[in-house]
Amino acid sequence: MPLFFLISCLITSCDEEFEVFDGGVFSLRLNQPKTLIDGSVIELISVEDSRCPESVNCVWEGRSAVKVRWTKEIVHNIDLNDVELVNVQVDEYLVTLLEVNPYPVMGSSEDQVVRIEIESN
Repeated sequence: MPLFFLISCLITSCDEEFEVFDGGVFSLRLNQPKTLIDGSVIELISVEDSRCPESVNCVWEGRSAVKVRWTKEIVHNIDLNDVELVNVQVDEYLVTLLEVNPYPVMGSSEDQVVRIEIESN
């Protein structure tokens, strides 16, 4: 499979980022949509991160929440968070929020990477 990806990347000059899709884990960044091999597009729309930063005492531990847009035949706006909506059913697929990185640190503002899993259900 890696050889197929390399060849297809050379043919398409890697302008678009194709992901193998038969269920899998995807890393997403804001405003960087990914085109899946089935032609659908998945995109991270927003990230809300109110988790308590490392080395800080907080009254509430906070949460991370993301909005993902998955455009198949129709547009699916998917809201996930790490407290009560860890996974959501979309058609025959289960979409799960795995992690939001990096974990907050006081004084740091790195770009966040969200990992989600999509699997047939």
